[in-house]
Amino acid sequence: MFVEKKVINGKEYYYLKQSFRAGKKVKTKTLAYIGDKKDNYKIRILKRKFNRQMLDNIKKELFEIKDWNVLLSSEDNEKIEEIKKQFSLKLKKMDDRTKKDMFDDFLTYFVYNTNAIEGNTLTLKETDLLLNKGLTPQGRTLREINDHLNSRDVFYYLYNNNLPITNETIILIHDKLMNNIDERKGYRLSDVRVIGANFKSTPFQYVKIDMSLLIKWYNKNKKTLNPVILASIFHHKFERIHPFYDGNGRTGRMLLNLMLFKSNIVPIVLSNKQRKKYYESLSSADKTGLLEITEDFKPLVKFISTQILKTWNTIFKQWG
Repeated sequence: MFVEKKVINGKEYYYLKQSFRAGKKVKTKTLAYIGDKKDNYKIRILKRKFNRQMLDNIKKELFEIKDWNVLLSSEDNEKIEEIKKQFSLKLKKMDDRTKKDMFDDFLTYFVYNTNAIEGNTLTLKETDLLLNKGLTPQGRTLREINDHLNSRDVFYYLYNNNLPITNETIILIHDKLMNNIDERKGYRLSDVRVIGANFKSTPFQYVKIDMSLLIKWYNKNKKTLNPVILASIFHHKFERIHPFYDGNGRTGRMLLNLMLFKSNIVPIVLSNKQRKKYYESLSSADKTGLLEITEDFKPLVKFISTQILKTWNTIFKQWG
């Protein structure tokens, strides 16, 4: 590994780089941006971060080209493409009031399920009364009420604002979801243990680095990977990093729908009844590296694509 300095408009910028050789070919990869100063402490941290396995994976990525769009079956892809067309036509024909009624219908199920996965005890009926009638259920905690209200508000905020996938956007989504629930803002500053998980979350001192690498991975692959595959793999990698103290699942599922929005795909409900299958499909790829794509993501891609089809058939298809 070596540090390269670039001078742009008279200002210095430093990058950590690595050269890889495969036969007579040599390729150089920028591993991370260091900053406008040669920060030796940050360089040491970055060098420790890139272990031999990660560097081997980067080398494979540079020299081995594989079409990972095979992770989504051609049958499911055709169905989702048809749904995209129908959904786009539906939105164009609908008046604003009916469109809001449709999304309110979706949100009742989405909010109920995404928060139930995390232990929220509001029933589907109570969720409907709270979100659509403004009636607060008795005997529920203030946190559970705010969980639901925040989720609804964040969904509409993302739907109405075409936000880029950046660290700032992700932190903003989390902050809004945790409003009046958890005062800890931004990426975590200490380690956490993910109960029941088969992996260790990213050490706190590397969270910002890993998130930046993940976002860079997303931007690199968004033009070549099928959007369902891209969003599914990003979702897993985000949950593996576990960048926040609390609310990682809710934030990850909201990000998943934001990515589907960006590709004109219907937002999805991940059912609490299928929580076990959801977790199993996530854990199937737990051994993959941060920048790696493997066949281990196939169960998760299948699960997400199935939920797209199910959400379309049970909710959106019924409107208009």
